[in-house]
Amino acid sequence: MKLYLNTLDQTFAFSSIDLKHVHNPEKSVFIFDFDDEKSLTHILNRLAELLPEQLLDESYVTVTKDTNAMDPAETIAGTMPFNTFYARRLHSWLLKDISSHVQIYFQPIVDFTQNGKIFGYEALCRIENPSGRLLDGEESFKLASQLKCSEELDIACQQSALVGKANSIAPGTPIFINVLPQTIMKKRWLNFMLDTIGKYGIEPREVVIEIIESEKVSPELLAECCDQIRAQGLRIALDDMGSGFNGLRTLAAVRADYIKIDRAIVHEAQGSRVRTVLLEAIISMAQRLGCTVVAEGLERVEDINFCLDMGLAYAQGYYFAKPERKPTRSVTELPKQDEAHRSHVPDEFRIGEFVMRGVTIEVNTSIEEARAIFKKNLDTEVAVVLDNLRPIGLLKRGKVFTQRSNSLGAYCDALPKMITSRTPSSLLARGLYLERGDAEPWVMVGDDGIYIGILQPVEIMAQLISRKMSTGSLHPLSQLTTGPTLRQSLDVSLRNNPNTILVYIDLDHFKAYNDRYGFIRGDAMIRLLSEIVRQEFLGAAGILVGHIGGDDFVLILDHINTYLEDKLLDVIYRFQDLASHLYDASDLERGFFTTEDGGEHPVASISIAIVNGSQGVLSNSVAAAERAAYLKKIGKSNIGSIIVVEDTTPRLVLPVHEVHSDWQARALEALQSLLKYRRSEGSHCMDSCFNDYPFFEVIFELNANGIQRYPNWINPNMYGKIKAGGGGVDRSPQAYYYAAYETLKPYISNIYLSTATEDFCLTVSLPILNQMGGLESILVADISIAAMAMLSSTMAAATEK
Repeated sequence: MKLYLNTLDQTFAFSSIDLKHVHNPEKSVFIFDFDDEKSLTHILNRLAELLPEQLLDESYVTVTKDTNAMDPAETIAGTMPFNTFYARRLHSWLLKDISSHVQIYFQPIVDFTQNGKIFGYEALCRIENPSGRLLDGEESFKLASQLKCSEELDIACQQSALVGKANSIAPGTPIFINVLPQTIMKKRWLNFMLDTIGKYGIEPREVVIEIIESEKVSPELLAECCDQIRAQGLRIALDDMGSGFNGLRTLAAVRADYIKIDRAIVHEAQGSRVRTVLLEAIISMAQRLGCTVVAEGLERVEDINFCLDMGLAYAQGYYFAKPERKPTRSVTELPKQDEAHRSHVPDEFRIGEFVMRGVTIEVNTSIEEARAIFKKNLDTEVAVVLDNLRPIGLLKRGKVFTQRSNSLGAYCDALPKMITSRTPSSLLARGLYLERGDAEPWVMVGDDGIYIGILQPVEIMAQLISRKMSTGSLHPLSQLTTGPTLRQSLDVSLRNNPNTILVYIDLDHFKAYNDRYGFIRGDAMIRLLSEIVRQEFLGAAGILVGHIGGDDFVLILDHINTYLEDKLLDVIYRFQDLASHLYDASDLERGFFTTEDGGEHPVASISIAIVNGSQGVLSNSVAAAERAAYLKKIGKSNIGSIIVVEDTTPRLVLPVHEVHSDWQARALEALQSLLKYRRSEGSHCMDSCFNDYPFFEVIFELNANGIQRYPNWINPNMYGKIKAGGGGVDRSPQAYYYAAYETLKPYISNIYLSTATEDFCLTVSLPILNQMGGLESILVADISIAAMAMLSSTMAAATEK
């Protein structure tokens, strides 16, 4: 007997397969001899084990007894995809009686508006194989797809779910039942559902048909079927919104009663501006269409609080309860929304950005010491007087040097206004309006009344006005000008200034990087480049920095800048230096990374195009973009970073050498200097160090065994974002501990997304040795991606010198 395998790939070689065979290269057919079922099974197992999955997906097989007398009709009937043929031999048990293998598990859906009360249940499919192993829904339907019995399994699951609803779920509580789109579109399916619902006496409105993403179907055809379902009293839900095939077009066409947002969007959404914007867009569109949003896959307290802050009504996930055979009657209570777990929905105005530490003086300080402090700080007009770290008054320079008294309190003025880091911008604006005039600095305190810093009311007012005017014109990831505002600025500049110069900056191989490392690191790379460009150019006279979108940035210059090319080279050098923390060490060592298609892509390179108008007047932004695209195409034909300058023959500017800043050394030096500060249980004992080293967001200390000695010391600007406490927690599993422990050398992590600060950062750890050279403790600190760029900025100055 013979097994014929048609791979549909004439280039594939079987030399590495230890199976005897005959090859017909013209038709890409491989013939294997076998004697019995055992030998056939051996051949199939070896092929499935050794051949690429994609190759098997596109291969067909057939089995014949005698090649000299092949019946064409029998051969055609017996030919089937390899995976189907193989699956039917291994899993024939599923074809005999599907319903006997189906088990339904129920997971509760909770109602946020009813303090986490159970609203309904989702019925989830499981299959138990003959060995007793339970396959989850994805595995079950993948196997059914290979066996060509997806519809049969789908209907069997729905039947079992309705039985479970009738027997175990109280009337009035809805059940969400998953259905494949291809099943819904079969005319007989709706009659089957209605007959079963009637048979068990279930109220149709308590059945929610949850359309799962499985394959792409026409939203319009799907909408027609859903209208027929809804006309019978059933309700509709769209599953995995924002992922797969269930997109906004489907949402608009189907007009579902519920939409369920995919876990990949909700999980750690508060740490990604991109996912936050996508979530806001889905919620906004759902509200306009009258849909109710359900968040799936919630496991973390932070994600639950974030969904609450976003105004979502329903949710499900392992935090509340895992799926069970018998519907659970109780779920985990909603978390308390305290400061430690409070989520932070991104706002265009963050008051903490404008807090200054200011000069402080303890109330028991002598008059002579107070005068010495003012003499040392010549630019300081007002100091804040503290009593046990709590502000009690203001001390003005004039009074200290003109009045005579033995008590510092006699010199103090009352505090003008005290606010907290959570004061909303609306109250700030109202306070500014009511206290017009030459207002004194405002004092910010924490929830515990401890002093944080001061703010200048005039600066706050300017920022409020600026942010209000620019609402919607800043890119959510980079906070640079984008959208219509950017395009209008570009067109106005081109129309009114013939000397306008445009610089287009984009990342090379960014899509490949996203595919290789995922969109979280992709966001980090965009943030890193935006921070470097921002610090190099933002605020410079005659330059507008904009974010076109994705990995594309633009500079609009109203004049020729002599140092432009040097500054752009600095951008390249700094990016190449800092982006090393976004790649795996093996890729950095090789100098390239690979993607699933086998493509090789160099690490950390940028293409920059300078459009200077030398090749004709630039009429508008579209023409400029076309000119830039031509220049960038020239640049991307070269390997590595490059600047292409517009000219009769475009001029290429290449980085001449690698530049590495000393930012890491300076960060470690700053961490080392913290040893001079008194470290204790007090949460504010290190406040002064953050005034000296503002790039640290949080600092903590571990003992030699990796146990945190004291609570976190938090940068006052990060109060409310970073969780307090931490003392006694075992940090030994963390890389920043065991790397420093094993090598007794400093450790610097890769860039990662902090769920606490909602931004990208890295962690630095420094081992502290005792006199015998043994490990005494380890200091650990987090540095934001913006601070990294700031610490590396001196490299540009050094290059110019």
